[in-house]
Amino acid sequence: MYIVRSRKIAQEEDQAMPRTDSSDLSETAAAERVLGAWDLRPDSLEYMDHGLINRTWRVRGANGASYALQCLSPILGPEIHQDIEAVTAHIAARGMATPRLVGALGGDLYVERDDGVWRLLTWLEGEFHNRLENAAQAEQAGALLARFHMALVDFETPFASKRRPIHEPDRRIRDLEQAIASHRGHPLQAEAGKLQRRTLDLLAQLPPLPETPLRVVHGDPKINNMLFSPEGEGLAMVDLDSLGRLSLPYELGDAFRSWCNPAGENSEETGFSVELFEAARSGYLDVATFITDDERSCLVDATLWITLELTTRFTADILNDRYFGWDPERFASRAEHNLVRARGQLRLAESLLAVRPTLG
Repeated sequence: MYIVRSRKIAQEEDQAMPRTDSSDLSETAAAERVLGAWDLRPDSLEYMDHGLINRTWRVRGANGASYALQCLSPILGPEIHQDIEAVTAHIAARGMATPRLVGALGGDLYVERDDGVWRLLTWLEGEFHNRLENAAQAEQAGALLARFHMALVDFETPFASKRRPIHEPDRRIRDLEQAIASHRGHPLQAEAGKLQRRTLDLLAQLPPLPETPLRVVHGDPKINNMLFSPEGEGLAMVDLDSLGRLSLPYELGDAFRSWCNPAGENSEETGFSVELFEAARSGYLDVATFITDDERSCLVDATLWITLELTTRFTADILNDRYFGWDPERFASRAEHNLVRARGQLRLAESLLAVRPTLG
């Protein structure tokens, strides 16, 4: 067997941090050992150095098949595999490509070891991108996400995982208020306070979002969770650990926030791309025949709400210093990295607010 270390996405990653010890031979040896639970003896293991949460290897088996082996982050409970299995079976039955869990020898969807929970998924061939380069890519991204949502419109199975919704702007605002109050002596407390005040000023300019139906959503629709063909066609949504039911405008707002910021999340020099937004929105709406008028009408405001929500999260972590990963090669501390991120998201919101009247 041979071992390869790989970066599948050549472009700079928005939040992926340099790994310190994930390439250890000991970790790869652990990955090789756990494959015995699936009776797999790999020809090669290729460490995929681009995930933020889980550790992933591409496994090439002696039979020529490829798989994705993952060791899950401890923040994820094993019950998510029931959700992934149910959702991917539903999607596959509707003719859409999707990674599928591979059962271990005993039929289990995952394997527990002392070093964590492991799973094996089918491997889908294609290309990942870290950011959109042009309107054609944006249109394909929108269409792919719409097909994913369309395939799940009639999915009625309750979710086994009972996690709190990630998008709760009011709660995030309260979390930031608490962080400000709890870190009076922090060297960046004044900067965090400025960001808080400006964020609240912008939020006060936004109308509340309408009440809309809860939809089955991906939960993390950033562009590098989408697989494309070499010709640029959207093929499949991957990284399905955030599945759940959510108001659709929140899901789309998060997608457009991420897709339409060419500078990425590690820069203060952000700006909202109207060209990418209009192409992505058009690609989505051309496919998503289920969408209601209320959902359609608030997509711009939802993008603003989610952008400012993330601003509050980055600002809170300037002070709390415990959640988001950070890049020690570019920043002196997690707090300084989060300061740049928060400023970048705030500027992105200001950029979108400036063009909001033109977007309909």
